[in-house]
Amino acid sequence: MNRDLVIFSKRVRAVFQNDRDKIDLPFFSGFPKNSCRGASIFLGYLLNARFPDSMVELIHGSNRYKNEHHYWLEVDGYIFDITADQFDQFSSPIYASLANPLQAYFSVIERSCVTKSYMGYALEETLKSDILRNLNVLLSSCKMPF
Repeated sequence: MNRDLVIFSKRVRAVFQNDRDKIDLPFFSGFPKNSCRGASIFLGYLLNARFPDSMVELIHGSNRYKNEHHYWLEVDGYIFDITADQFDQFSSPIYASLANPLQAYFSVIERSCVTKSYMGYALEETLKSDILRNLNVLLSSCKMPF
């Protein structure tokens, strides 16, 4: 596992947490609650850009007994779920885990290339570009000591 993937993911999570009101993604004002899709898509897109040799997939899970959905990433076969702490049983995000502890609750219904998911994400292209530009600015000023 590339340690830089974890460090970068933690920095993105810190930016999402600390600057959620500056990030114009749906539901982000309550980050990490109800923001798993946007957070996973944009983290995945940023990871793919920074680590082009890594395989980054967006995973869509669903609970078939309840109408609940959740999104996370698999990066080179490792689980990255930066919004796992929205659930009561988790106190922190998941970085580079071999197993997904939420898999008992959310069955995988779709795996997709993160670039394809980003391109299909229902936001205007100019807004997505603005969000990426803003995230890169916020990341460059992030002083987290990871």
